[in-house]
Amino acid sequence: MRRSIAGALTSVLAAGVVAVVTQVAVSTSTPASAAASDPYNWKNVRIDGGGFVPGIIFNPTERNLIYSRTDIGGAYRWDQTNQSWIPLLDWVGWDRWGYNGVVSLATDPVQTNRVYVAAGMYTNDWDPNNGAILRSSDKGNTWQTTALPFKLGGNMPGRGMGERLAVDPNRNSVLYLGAPSGNGLWRSTDFGATWSKVTNFPNAGNYVQSPGDAYLGDNQGIVWVTFDKRSGTSGNATQTIYVGVADKQNTVYRTTNGGTTWERIAGQPTGYIAHKGVLDTTGGFLYLATSDTGGPYDGGKGDVWKYNTATGAWTQISPIPSSSADDYFGYSGLTIDRTNPNTIMVATQISWWPDAIFFRSTDGGATWTRIWDWTSYPNRSKRYTMDITSVPWLSSAQTPSRPRRRPSSAG
Repeated sequence: MRRSIAGALTSVLAAGVVAVVTQVAVSTSTPASAAASDPYNWKNVRIDGGGFVPGIIFNPTERNLIYSRTDIGGAYRWDQTNQSWIPLLDWVGWDRWGYNGVVSLATDPVQTNRVYVAAGMYTNDWDPNNGAILRSSDKGNTWQTTALPFKLGGNMPGRGMGERLAVDPNRNSVLYLGAPSGNGLWRSTDFGATWSKVTNFPNAGNYVQSPGDAYLGDNQGIVWVTFDKRSGTSGNATQTIYVGVADKQNTVYRTTNGGTTWERIAGQPTGYIAHKGVLDTTGGFLYLATSDTGGPYDGGKGDVWKYNTATGAWTQISPIPSSSADDYFGYSGLTIDRTNPNTIMVATQISWWPDAIFFRSTDGGATWTRIWDWTSYPNRSKRYTMDITSVPWLSSAQTPSRPRRRPSSAG
């Protein structure tokens, strides 16, 4: 926007200079009158498709209160009435351009007008500023900012994991943030206004995709925080909290006393990073989606696990287990149906060809169905339809070779 205004001013000044020169050269000419100014009415340009949306976050207590976060394009709130997304970070200026990188977002389940963003584009020196926590008490219409003493990476490797930022569902003034770059676990007790490091948390992560590389060489750190609401009461801090760490041998930790002590959960799977940790508070199961890398560009093996929080038993429930030759991807996306928590969905990380795969279970992971299946190559049967009538350009006027189709999540 600033460049456009500057360009307009330059044109006006240039025109003024020409007018003056003309008057001097031809004294009998009529003085140039001032050009009428045109009013500017700035609006967002509608752009459908493209880019990366690493997270869609539903408020668990207010219907249709949904947020999405992007790696470089800010955060958005769903407008149910108009069936569109409202941009929430258009106020970010050039001096803090990195705030458009949203590494995590948390919506408050108690005071649902409150929403928080962990903002920052890169953990290296590409972004000159440190990260920040942006907090709003009006669903993102206005914001306050707390600068952090370290950088965040909304456009860094591992950005599809999470959520790193979480609100205590019993005492909503308490928030936790999992930080990258070995900065550990952080906590706020005043609705995100101030933050302090949880110094007794034992593991800041150790997974580095490519040591020494400017972009791939950062420790991806602590990648998600999940509260067990059953372990607290309204107004009193939740006692049991699960934390996911980018450490292939020690990927899940837990406190049962509100953070006084932390422990590595016994018997947990090793060899992979838990991208997501989703808790079914009805059945008492913690679900993990794991992959051999942090993504989002790669991932060759992974598993899905189910942890019984009452008995401590771990069960592998992978739709296609990592031991299978048919597993050429990890798992990352994971969610459960809160009204029927035996219904689970997981997504591949990464199945580029011929497309991404989503798996759905209605019996707690005992059996699965796929969003598409092979019939006779290159034919596929699909359990979905795709309607792009409102955005026909997504087809790119291409006829792809089978079995690929456009538009496609694989590009």
